[in-house]
Amino acid sequence: MADDHTDADQSMEGHTPVAENPHAEYGLTENIQRIVESDKANAEKVPKQKVDLQTLQTLPTRAYLDQTVVPILLQGLSVLAKERPPNPIEFLAAFLLKNKSQFEDRG
Repeated sequence: MADDHTDADQSMEGHTPVAENPHAEYGLTENIQRIVESDKANAEKVPKQKVDLQTLQTLPTRAYLDQTVVPILLQGLSVLAKERPPNPIEFLAAFLLKNKSQFEDRG
């Protein structure tokens, strides 16, 4: 009987416990957080400048999104990831509406 216990212990030696976040074992959580923080820091460094409507219309899609919604989305997604509310879409929508005035002069 003691051998059975020893065998069970040996079979569990190479087994790693399952992480709370299934993506954590691949480092995705930390990588995403680093990307969000980096983009957020870069967005804050960019001087706030008023861009006229015609200029916005002529920008490529990526540049248009970077100028208008990416900064507030990154901040909102970062807060969302930290707080993990039960209703993430409503939380993000409320965050965007509450904080839009901080970002309106960029676009």
